[in-house]
Parts: sequence; C-alpha cells; structure tokens
Amino acid sequence: MSFFEELRRRNVVRVGIAYVIGGWLLLQLTDVLSELLNLPEEFGPIVVAIITIGLPIALFFAWAFELTPEGVKREKDVDRSQSVTPDTGKKLNNTILVLMAVAIAYLLFDKMGSEPFSQDSAGQEINAEDEKKALTLANEAVIKRQSIAVLPFENRSNREEDEFFVAGMHDDLLTNLARIGSLKVISRTSVARYKNTEIPIPMIAKELGVATIMEGAVQRAGNMVRINVQLIDAETDEHLWAEIFDRELTTENLFAIQSEISREIATALEATLSPQEQKAINDRPTENLAAYNAYLLGRQLMARRGVEDLARAQKEFQRATELDPDFALAWVGIAETTGLLSGNTRLTIPETYSIVEDAANKALAINDQLGEAYLSLAMVEYFNARNDQAEVNFRKAIELSPGYATAFEWYSDFLDDFPHRSHEALEMLRKAEELDPLSSNIQNKIANQLKLQGHFRAAEILLNKLMQSDPDFAPAYQEMASLMSTTGRFDEEVVWLRKASKLDPGNFGLYIGLTFALLNMGDQEALADIKRQIADQDDQHWAMGWVESLESMYQKNYAASLESAKWVNQQLGNFPQFQNVFGWVYLLNQDYQKAQQAFEIASPRYFDRSTWRSAIEADPGDGCFMAFVMSRNGEVALSTDLVNMTQSYLENELPNYIEHADRYPYERCYLMSGQNDKAMDHLEIIFEHGHYTAWWLWSNLSLYEPLRGTERFEALMQKIRTTAADQRANLAQMDAEAGL
Repeated sequence: MSFFEELRRRNVVRVGIAYVIGGWLLLQLTDVLSELLNLPEEFGPIVVAIITIGLPIALFFAWAFELTPEGVKREKDVDRSQSVTPDTGKKLNNTILVLMAVAIAYLLFDKMGSEPFSQDSAGQEINAEDEKKALTLANEAVIKRQSIAVLPFENRSNREEDEFFVAGMHDDLLTNLARIGSLKVISRTSVARYKNTEIPIPMIAKELGVATIMEGAVQRAGNMVRINVQLIDAETDEHLWAEIFDRELTTENLFAIQSEISREIATALEATLSPQEQKAINDRPTENLAAYNAYLLGRQLMARRGVEDLARAQKEFQRATELDPDFALAWVGIAETTGLLSGNTRLTIPETYSIVEDAANKALAINDQLGEAYLSLAMVEYFNARNDQAEVNFRKAIELSPGYATAFEWYSDFLDDFPHRSHEALEMLRKAEELDPLSSNIQNKIANQLKLQGHFRAAEILLNKLMQSDPDFAPAYQEMASLMSTTGRFDEEVVWLRKASKLDPGNFGLYIGLTFALLNMGDQEALADIKRQIADQDDQHWAMGWVESLESMYQKNYAASLESAKWVNQQLGNFPQFQNVFGWVYLLNQDYQKAQQAFEIASPRYFDRSTWRSAIEADPGDGCFMAFVMSRNGEVALSTDLVNMTQSYLENELPNYIEHADRYPYERCYLMSGQNDKAMDHLEIIFEHGHYTAWWLWSNLSLYEPLRGTERFEALMQKIRTTAADQRANLAQMDAEAGL
C-alpha cells in the first residue's frame, strides 16, 4: 500500500480537511465576537496561533491513533480486520459536508448583506484594503498617559451674556495646553460635541482616545469669578486633582488661573515642560479686561465659520487691538478671520493676504513665540508661491504649537500640491485627526487626500460615513462631487453639488463646479439657471464672470471669453496665478506669443531650466503643455529637453507616489515626441477610467491636431459625446423622480 493510500485509510486527509474548514469558521466567529464583546486586539492573533499549532497535532493523532468502540488505541495495536476506520471515514465525510455548507452560507450572507455606499456603487464588492485606508488611525492609536480632553465648561451664572466668556475661557485653556509638546490635547471641535452630555467619562475618553478628562464650571458675579475644575482618570473614574479658584475678575487673575491649571495638568500627567513651554503657559497676553472680553467673543464667533460670524469676529478682534494695541493674540485673530473670509468680501485676494501678513507680523513683533501667527504667515507665503519660506513657517507653527490641529491640517494642504509628498500630507492629517478625532473638516480632508492618492473607493467609503454622521456638513458633499468629477460620473457630480449648495448657498465656488460638470455633459443650456442663482445673490460677484468666460470657451468664442476673464481678474485683484486662464484662452485662439507671456507670469518656474525639476514635482501635468507653448514660439531645443524630463518623471517616478497616475496628461508628452499611437492608447485609458473632465476644452488645443480625423480619435470623441448624452438623460430622470 502506498503512503498516500495509507493516509486515506487512516482518515488523515479527512481530518485535515475538516480541521481547516472548522478552523476557518472559528476565525470568523472570533472576528464577530471580538467586535461585539470589545475583546482585546491580541485575542484574534492568539486564536490564529492556537489553530495553526493544532493542525500538525491533529494530523499526528489521526495517523498514530484510532478511535475504536473500546476507546482510543494506538493504530499499530488495532487488528486491521477489526478496524472501524471506514465507518469513521463516513462520519468525517458527513462532518466535512456540514462544515462546508455552514461556510458557504456564511460567505453568501456576508456578500449579500453588505449595504451599497452610493448610488453608483450598489452591488460592488468592497475591497478590504480600501476599507482599511478609510479607517481613522485615531481609533487604532494606543492611548498614552499624557493625553487629555477638556470638556466644555459649564456656565454656572446662567446668564446668556456670560456664555461667550465661559466658552472663551475654555478655548483659551485649550490653546495654552496645546503649547505643551509632550501632551496630546483634543481640540475644541471634538470636545464641543460633549457639552451638557450625559455620556459616561470612560466612554467619552474612549471615543476621543485619551487617558484623562477635565471637567469645569465658571461662575461670574459682579467683579468676582469662580472657576471649578477637576481632572479625572478615565480608566478608574477617579479624581487626580481638583481645585476651586475664587478670584477678583481681572486679566491678571484669569491668566494666573489658566497657568496654574496647565501646570497642575502637566504635573498630574507627568508631562515634561521645556523652559520655552513654561514661559508660554505663564504668558499674560493683555492687561485690559475689555480687550480680553472682545477677544474671547471673537474666538467663539470665528469657531462657527459662517461668513457673517467671521465678519463679526473680525470686528471684535479689531476692537480688542484698539483697546490694547499690544495684544498679540488679537492680531492673530485678525489674520485668521481675514484669511478665512478670502473670496467672500469686497476685498481683492491680494488685498486680503496683505492684511493677513500685516496682522501676523504685528503679532510676532509683540510675541515671536506664537505658532498661530507663523501659521498665518505660512499661508501668505503659500499664496505667493514662496514655497520654501512657507514650509519654514508651517514647521515653526507646529514646533511652537504642537497640539494645534489646524497647523497640521493647513500644512497638509500645502504638501498635497506635490504628488511626491502626498504620503506626508496624509501623515499630517492623521496627526490632526489624533488631536481632533471628531472634526468633520479633517475627515473630509483625509477623504480628499485619499482621492489625490488615487484611492477612489476608500475616499468614497469615508465620505459616505462622514455624511451619515454629519449630514449638514456641506464640504463633504462638495468633496464627493469632486470625486465624481475625477471618475467621470458628471451626472452624480451635479447631484452632490446641488446638495452642497442647498446647505451652503453663499459658497460661490460651487457654481463654478456645476458649470464644469454641466459642460462636461454638453448641457450648455443649463448655465442660464446657474447665472440666475448667482445674480439673485450678487450680480457683480466674480463667479458670474467666470461662468460666462467658461461658457464662451465652450462656444469657442475666445474674444468674449477673454473679456469676461479680464473682468474676473480685476474683481479678484490681478493676482499672478489667474494669468493661467488668459494663457489657456490665448492658446485656444492660437495666439502663442501672448499665451507664453501669460504662462511666464503664472508659472515662471517652467521657463527657467534651473527650476524645471521643482516645477514638474508641483505640476507634472503642465510640463509637456508648457513645452508645446515654447515649441510654437521657436524654442524647439528647450521644448524637447522639457518634454524628455517631464515624460521621464511621469513614466518612472509619479506611479511610485500615487495610484491612477493616468489622470495626468501623458498623451501631451507623446504627441510632442511624435508617438501618436501611444497618445491614443493613453486617451482611451483615461476615458475608460473616467479621467477626462474638461474634455471640451483640452480637445480643442492645436496640440491634438495630429489625432483629429483619425478613426481612433473620432471614435473616442463620439464615445465621450454618447456618454454625455446618457448622463444628461440620467440626470433628467433623477430630477423628474425628485419632482424638480
């Protein structure tokens, strides 16, 4: 008898099969129970180890022993004529069939029971890797001892006019604690959700990922103030420290109380304070109580982020600086609110950033240790494309305010302009998320970063989760619309943009997105309604001219498009980046000399060989585009070198940093180097993947002239037009069903 036949006779093979199927079912049960019973993370790997170790043991026993009516005997002691292995084999066959039936039923239930995440994804299988990318790291992070969430303070005076003061005291304490590098301090946005909550302290701590919780109450009466605080260990629910402060209501006393609370927290949590941090938490920003009250009111209004609230906050900060010109934090408030109001006031964008820069510099002249001021300066440098200095200021802001989530968030905005630094950008957002785990804004930006990295499914999963948890958060709908645009689902893009506009009607940028989406579907007639909606709010807003300029481009009326663009540029303040629009219009009109003049202002790095590398890293899609402009102006040798450098980066480096690198216009490099078939290959890929937004614009460039009239190119254009018609019809059907 062969060895394999002996294995079968002794039922070793059957035992192995039954063991593997049973082990797999046990792992599925372990996964379910771990989530339901909140078992430790180590539980699953322990079960896997036990099952793995058990397999060879089970096989050994199946080989060496036999189960007989008299009990377990060694196989060599059993008379083969009396062996019951055939009967045991039949029982094992039945067991295997039952286990397989259970396994198949589980797989079918798991597949059919999952919910679709969006209109377009019903029935799609969710990739486990995508889900993993969409999960927040904050929930997975190990909770360290030096971590705290300061819950909103209770207003014990019960006077509405004191609410801003109490909330401001709480906000100021958070700012003070955020300066301590060894402490993890949860930001205001996340803790604000627990105001007047009845959720138990341990549950709050778990949701926020901290080891300690601070509660407090403030009572203001006349010229006296009482502040009651208590620090609680979340695991044991025991008080680590508590204090009641009864003081005369002066700025000196208020700041002294905040400093003492900060020191006590640091001591209780065994956090080390550097001399610089010690100085920062002992700082006395102002001695003027009225200025401080105006500053606190401004902080609370700014936190609401509405345009009207921001305008009121800006006035309160200005009042604070009038009462105390040396109040550095109030100057920071002016810088931040002015920046946040950019594009929503009559100020041009250059005027806006000039005010931001002036206010931030005034703050630093008073106190050069304010991370928030460096952050505002970083945004000014970023706007002016002084990237090296911008990064210096971003890093300085984080160094001085390591617990300030906004610093990590805005630094990420800077980093995601460079595809080769996209993973750094996501890392900064994860740090911001750790400090502000319930912030819808940060979750939205994580979704955006996943989209930029080409993880479209993961981004969609996260956005659907965000809209379920915060259904009134308009930016999530806008980001979902951007994702639809990136993947060619323009009809769905319109739906999401409309939802965003309904929640945030004052966001004029949404109308520009709608314009592109509608033109991508060939629905020029619908622009009349877009212009009407803008006019109903402000017929002199720059968005009106931008829509008209795009409409004229679509109609190939480039003279009219140029006139509208000039008006928009004037409204925005003639800033250099807008010259890109003029460059495109001139290029479409085949005025190559004026096109290059415009692009040299908007993208000067592409017209200096020494800065080509940095230009390509920031805007890899523009390299061969700019080379085309150069070639049409007689700079053939320079153009060829730029094409070679750009094509090398696109083919050999960019795919290492992001997925779906085919979003970038490789075909322009191929057309410039005479590789027309490769250009068509790429165009067919971007259509298949949905990466062809603004097709009505770029397809009219003379760069694409070698492809026009060819069978493949004309067939592709027809497919795009057919898809556009189908999407128009689908949108009309959705509108009809919604009663629109």
